[in-house]
Amino acid sequence: MTLFDPHHAETAQAAYLRLLKTKGAATSILTRRKHFLRHLVSALESQTDQHITDDDAGYRHAVDHTIARFPDDQQIEIITTSREFYPFWTGDLKTIARLNAADALSLDHAPIDLQGSLVEMFARMDLDPWVNDSHAGLDDYLDLLKQQGADDAVLDIRERLLTLLLYIIRHADATPMAYRAGVDAMLTLFAREDSRRQFIEMAREFFYCWHGANEADSLARAA
Repeated sequence: MTLFDPHHAETAQAAYLRLLKTKGAATSILTRRKHFLRHLVSALESQTDQHITDDDAGYRHAVDHTIARFPDDQQIEIITTSREFYPFWTGDLKTIARLNAADALSLDHAPIDLQGSLVEMFARMDLDPWVNDSHAGLDDYLDLLKQQGADDAVLDIRERLLTLLLYIIRHADATPMAYRAGVDAMLTLFAREDSRRQFIEMAREFFYCWHGANEADSLARAA
């Protein structure tokens, strides 16, 4: 059993917000995230009989409970905040150090285009001429899966979902921060925890092809 420790909760929140401020987050961002965290910590306190670990759905359950209390246009930022706050909550100093060193905290809103359900987003994407363009790294990723023996059904599902991810972030700069914001946005479209976890694994795999292709493109433009 994990007992709720108010002092730990306060310390974790203060450390996360302090690092955001150090990295240059605007006052409006800090104010909103402090508000989100107050609700998230309250949800965590209400389930102190659940052991919250990285392999447990307890933390995610508290996040879902928190999201339900906020309007749709704030849900993506709540998920981002919750993801970034997790290592502070669990006391994972190594992850916190990596976040600090890599400047991996989100300090503003990436321009994410998410309106409607998964079905509605697919319908919008399919009507947009953008869908016919080439998409950085996607063919390379699918080719790797083919070489590993993935069947057509697996390839079709992954191509479809990852194309939607790229569609959602198409107006953002091609940065790891924008990619993570897109993944966070996609997670709001899945009702089941196992679907979320599968998509996260897929997005982690694809990231290296996407990031490599965009880095190569940036170097070519700079030459």
